[in-house]
Amino acid sequence: MRCVTQIIAGAEGRIYCYSNIIDILDWSSVIIRVLIFLTVVLSRFAVAAAQLPLQLTPEQEDVALRLAETKGREIFVHDRAAALATDALLALRTFKKDKRVNGWITEAQGEKIAVTFIDNSPAALYRVVISESAKIKGGVKAYKAPIPLTEFELGAVTARNLAILSPFNRCSENYNSVVLPEDQESGAKKWSVYLIPGTKKKHIIPIGGAFLVHTDGTTVASSRGFTKTCITLESDARAVAVFITHLLDQTPTEVHVFWNLWAKKPIAVGTPLNRDGKVWMIENGKIALIDGDKQEK
Repeated sequence: MRCVTQIIAGAEGRIYCYSNIIDILDWSSVIIRVLIFLTVVLSRFAVAAAQLPLQLTPEQEDVALRLAETKGREIFVHDRAAALATDALLALRTFKKDKRVNGWITEAQGEKIAVTFIDNSPAALYRVVISESAKIKGGVKAYKAPIPLTEFELGAVTARNLAILSPFNRCSENYNSVVLPEDQESGAKKWSVYLIPGTKKKHIIPIGGAFLVHTDGTTVASSRGFTKTCITLESDARAVAVFITHLLDQTPTEVHVFWNLWAKKPIAVGTPLNRDGKVWMIENGKIALIDGDKQEK
């Protein structure tokens, strides 16, 4: 196995390992020790600049992992639906020339995702429904005149606009947004807005620069970034996995899961544990702890 390692000043690093799929399923203890060593070194380097995240109990860790898996897949499904809907509409000459379009919002409708493209008023211009199997259901709806948004759609648009206008360190000229209700069943008007760096390069994973904004629909309640730098990962066709250290949380986050699903590439994530490191493998949206030759959930 041949590995190329690059450490980024400021407590983030990456390593690419080229081999075959058999090796990725049976990591050698040497490679795991290297990954843990890198995480430990970067963790200790970061202590001088900022306090590491608090250690989690086993129960808290399990909750964090399951939440990351669930939210990461949810973000991916909504983002994929928006991409598929956009591709479908680009086949329409009228859509390509329509300067009224000012973004989109998504809404889960059972197992389907409805994607609504809006104007500045805001009102609906186009709608596309994407099935669970990533297929268009019912064709593309292009309205002759803009139609009013539903209460849900209007709330999502407001939350999206608040998030986009909030201050955050941009790592890309273009950002995609995924707006998710935090507690729709209770009637609370709270939203989670994920701002994801856009990219047109399939071999580049812009893992740095994602942000999460919490809003009540009128103000920004809180926000967070998921990296300290605008780090990107090169997903070489020969690489069976990519590696990144993450010092802001004790476990991988929903953003790591999202990029794993998007890139269709396993991502190894090194996280701190006080001054000892942990390495996790994310594959097909599932997170597993790697501990030498031993792997556990």
